[in-house]
Amino acid sequence: MKQEKSDINHLYNPTKRLPAVLLLVVFLFVAVFVKMFAVIILDGGKLQMKAIDQWLRDLPTDAPRGSILDRNGNVLASTSTRYNLYVRPSATPDKPAVAKLLSNVFGYDYEKTLEKISKRTSEVTVATQVTKEQLNTVYESGLSGIYYSEDNHRYYPYGDFMTQVLGFCSTDGFGQTGLEAYYNKYLTGVNGQIMTETDLIGKELGAGTYYLPSIPGMNVITTLDSGIQRIVDGAIAKAVAMFKPKGVACIVMDYDTGGVVALSEYPSFDLNNVPRDDLEALFLHSKSNIVSSVYEPGSTFKILTAAAALDAGKVTVSDRFYCAGSRTVDGKRIRCWKAKGHGSINFAEGVEGSCNCVFMDSALRMGTEQFYNYLRNFGLTKKTGIDMTGETSGIFIAQDAVKTVDLARIGFGQAVAVTPIGLISATSAVMNGGKKVTPHLLSVVKDINGNTVGNTGITSSGGQIISQNTSDTMRTLLESVVTTGSGKGAYVPGYRVAGKTGTAQKYANGAIASGKYISSFLGFSLSEGANYAVLFIVDEPSGYMYYGSQVAAPLVGEIFASMFDYLGIEPVYTGEEAEIIGEKFSLPDFTGMTVAQARNELAKLGLYCETDGEGNNVKGQYPEAGVTVDKRNVVLLIT
Repeated sequence: MKQEKSDINHLYNPTKRLPAVLLLVVFLFVAVFVKMFAVIILDGGKLQMKAIDQWLRDLPTDAPRGSILDRNGNVLASTSTRYNLYVRPSATPDKPAVAKLLSNVFGYDYEKTLEKISKRTSEVTVATQVTKEQLNTVYESGLSGIYYSEDNHRYYPYGDFMTQVLGFCSTDGFGQTGLEAYYNKYLTGVNGQIMTETDLIGKELGAGTYYLPSIPGMNVITTLDSGIQRIVDGAIAKAVAMFKPKGVACIVMDYDTGGVVALSEYPSFDLNNVPRDDLEALFLHSKSNIVSSVYEPGSTFKILTAAAALDAGKVTVSDRFYCAGSRTVDGKRIRCWKAKGHGSINFAEGVEGSCNCVFMDSALRMGTEQFYNYLRNFGLTKKTGIDMTGETSGIFIAQDAVKTVDLARIGFGQAVAVTPIGLISATSAVMNGGKKVTPHLLSVVKDINGNTVGNTGITSSGGQIISQNTSDTMRTLLESVVTTGSGKGAYVPGYRVAGKTGTAQKYANGAIASGKYISSFLGFSLSEGANYAVLFIVDEPSGYMYYGSQVAAPLVGEIFASMFDYLGIEPVYTGEEAEIIGEKFSLPDFTGMTVAQARNELAKLGLYCETDGEGNNVKGQYPEAGVTVDKRNVVLLIT
């Protein structure tokens, strides 16, 4: 019996459970401590923010977007402040008075407005894009329960101006195209907040309002010049009126630095009235064809063929060629633009007269490998790296697939497709001493205090592509194109201008499209203080005139003349130039003459001519007989 009692005492001995109880208590204390540590230390900030969020009502204040400026400080894109209005029903004791005020200021329906602000909700938006004057009218009423937040309205002072290059923003202020998209990270600021203490149902506690200011976006200063852009826009408007084309594009670039000075395209639209309801038109007219579309350049490409052949030592300016009006390569007849041929000419005369046979022979002398090496060095086979969205690269036949006939056609600008920005970038190296340049629009980025942000501008040039001697020779050859050749329309008395015309046929469904051409002129100013390249492209000009010499060259001449005046560069006249300026005369009638007779008469007058057709007799002419002209005019003989 005693033994059983002893066993029971041993079984229920409390000292045996004490360690377990103590261990449980310690575990609970540790768990509570860990939880307190997690709540106070680890999650304290988050929980505090949740608490603040529960008793604070906040309204966002949009940060002003940075401005886009041209190189002279003119604002191209800016931000004006607008306001959004909110009503908090719980903080609005006199709802009928507020509804009447809003309907009077904004033209709202009173009953619908009263119903809207009477809903059981924390707050309701009653107006957006409110002006400062409207906001003042609302707050001068003294009615409570109405709150506001700042909003930003993107504004373009010049409207339909640099549409493709500037781009536009979405309704919430995010850059979507052009520079607005490319430099969105600089232009976008940091939003602020207006916070008010409220109870659970949103009624103000009277503890005050807290304001967290926004940080404005940075300003982007570009290489663009709004003055030169206006000149270009005027030339494009003239081209549209004269030729009723499908499209027109022009880019002006400093060929020493690669800085884009002007970029304009037609059709376009007013950036203050973006056609968001017509997505097809929006896409077509907002993308830059200068950067994102390729075309067959035609004779403007001959600048690169000539430079490569001279630099490689495959031709000299005195080498002679014979043009009978065509070449037969790989059994295929390739015609020169001059059906009757240029006869025996040297290389310099071939450049001046844009003889296809001379450039076919030049390309064939180099061979595919050497010619393609030059094209790669010129940067034509890849993107230029311009700071615009949507750039594409040129399209070339794969080097190992190039046939002899292909190489011959490439030599005079067929069987290739390039972007306008790629062409003007490549040819800039021909004119600037042989240096590769990167086309760009950004000059510098500055913060709200005017401080420069990092090394944001592109100023460095690439490597040497051709020699200085080759560049000097090409400048002389291309200047003769303007003074005495097909580019006479771009001639500006008192100034030195070089260039090359281009007339390319268009293709549809793999075949040449009848009557559809791309007329272009690529000009370069050689006068000191204006190292600019101008590429002017007219897509499908209507009517008889489609040669680049007649359609594009005169407009480039007008652009250069206006640019020289705008930049304050004084002309320096030679005796012959003074004679050209003063001598205007009535154009004779060449109808009924043979082509040879008409050419002789035009040569006596100092006029360059083009022919349309392969007939022997002149059936018509442009300009028409009796029109007042000077020696800069190019005459089209219709045969």
